[in-house]
Amino acid sequence: MNSGLKYFSRCSVANVIGLLAGACLSLACYGQPELEQDITVAPRPGVTGQSPALQLAPPPQVTRSPSFRTLAEMIDLALRNNPTTRQAWAVANAQAAALGIAEAEYYPAVDANLSLTRGKTSINNASGVTSGNTQTRLASSINLSYLLFDFGARAAATEAAKYDLIAVNLAQNRVLQDMVFEVEQAYYQLLTATQTIGAAQETLKSVQVSMDVVNARREAGLATIGEVYQAETVLAQARLQLRRVQGEASKLRGALCNAAGLPVNTPLELAPPPEKLPTREMRLTIDQYLDKAKAERPDLIAAEAQARAAKENINAASAQGYPSLELAINGGKIYNNVQDDFNNGSSSNSIGLNLRVPLFHGFRTTHTIKQAQARAAQLDAARDRAALQVELDVWQAYFDLDTAEASIASAHALLRSARLSREVAQDRYQAGVGNLPDLLLAQANEANARIEVIQSEMGWYMSLSQLTHALGYFSSTAEPK
Repeated sequence: MNSGLKYFSRCSVANVIGLLAGACLSLACYGQPELEQDITVAPRPGVTGQSPALQLAPPPQVTRSPSFRTLAEMIDLALRNNPTTRQAWAVANAQAAALGIAEAEYYPAVDANLSLTRGKTSINNASGVTSGNTQTRLASSINLSYLLFDFGARAAATEAAKYDLIAVNLAQNRVLQDMVFEVEQAYYQLLTATQTIGAAQETLKSVQVSMDVVNARREAGLATIGEVYQAETVLAQARLQLRRVQGEASKLRGALCNAAGLPVNTPLELAPPPEKLPTREMRLTIDQYLDKAKAERPDLIAAEAQARAAKENINAASAQGYPSLELAINGGKIYNNVQDDFNNGSSSNSIGLNLRVPLFHGFRTTHTIKQAQARAAQLDAARDRAALQVELDVWQAYFDLDTAEASIASAHALLRSARLSREVAQDRYQAGVGNLPDLLLAQANEANARIEVIQSEMGWYMSLSQLTHALGYFSSTAEPK
C-alpha cells in the first residue's frame, strides 16, 4: 500500500490538491497515464480570487456527430458527450467546495449588525395624568471573531477534506476509465457481430452453391428428392442464422451508441481491424503486473486516501472535547431619538478573548469519536478488499489475454483444415463419389471455424482491454508494458 501512495512522500497534500480535478477530463491522447498526470487540475479560465483547490476545469461540452469509425473516435466522443463525464466532474467540484468550506475556518468571521427600534414609555403621576416619551433607537455594529487555538480540530478537519478531495478525484479517474472500458467492450462486440455477418454471408453462399449442385444432380436423375429437401433445410437454416446475427449487430450498435452518449439510432460504420493482429508476448511477469496495478489503480489509491481522511476525522472529533480560544473585536454606535430630537449617539468598542470550555453535551463528543473510529475501521477494510479485488482482476485478465493469444493460431489452423475438407467434400459430391451429408457436415464445420477465428481475434482485443483496465490505464491503446 505504501507503493500505491508513493506520490504522497514527494509532495505535500496541500500542493497536490490544487492539481487534481481536471486531468481526467483532458484525455485527447490515450497513452499510458502516469499517476501524477491523472490527478492534475487545470485552472478554470476566467476564474480569479480562488484557492488552487477550487480552480476546476469546466465540464466538457456536449456535441453530436452522426458517425464515428475508429475506437479512438468513439472514446473521444464518450469522454465529451457521456453524462457520466459531467456527473463525475460535478462530484469532484462539490468536494473541492467542501475543502474550501473547511479552509474557511482559518479566516476571521466578520458580521455587520443594524437594528432600528421605536417605542413609547408612559408614566402615571399622582394626579392621574399620563405622560410619556416616544423614542427611536438606531444601533449599528461590526463584530469580528477569529479562532486562535482549538487543539488541532480545525487542522484535522482540513486535512480530512484534502484527503477526501484526493479520493474523489482519483475515483473520478476510475469512473472515466470504467466508461472508456465500457465503450471498448461495446466496440469490439459490435465489430465481432459485424464480422460474424460476413461469415454468415459466406456460409450462405457456400450452401447456395451446394443447393444448385443438388438441383442439377436431381434434374440429371443422380440425386433424390430427399437430398433436395435436406439441402433446402440447410439453406433455410443459413438464412435464419444470417438474420439473427444481423439483429444482434443492431442491438450491439445501439449499445455502443448509448455508451458514447449518442442516440441509439445513430448510424455507425466501424473501421475493420488490421489484417495482422498486433499480438506480442507478455512483456512483464504476472507479479510485475500485480505490483503496477497496486501502484497505479486510481480506485485503490482513492481507498487509501479515504482511510487517511477517516483517521483525520477521528482527530477532529477528539479535539471537539478540548477548549478553544477566540479573539473577539466589536465596534458600534447607537443613535437615540426622543420626541423627534436626535442626540449625537454613543459609541461602543471592545476587544477581548473568549475561552470556550466544553463541559457536558450529553456525551455527544464521546459518540462522535466512536462513530469516527468505526468509520475509519470500515474504510480500512474497504481498502483491503479493494486491494484483493485488484489482484483478482489483474490475475484473471492476464491469463485471459495469454489464452486468447494462444488460441488465434489454433483457430486459423482449424479454419484452413475445415476449408480444405469442405472443398474435397464438394468436389467428391459433384463427381458423384461423395454423399450430401458429408458435404453439409463439412460446410457446417467450415462455418463454425470462421466463427472461431472471429471470436479468437476479437477476444484478444477484448482481453487486452480487460487487462489495461485492470491495471488502471485509460484505454487499451495504452498497451501494458
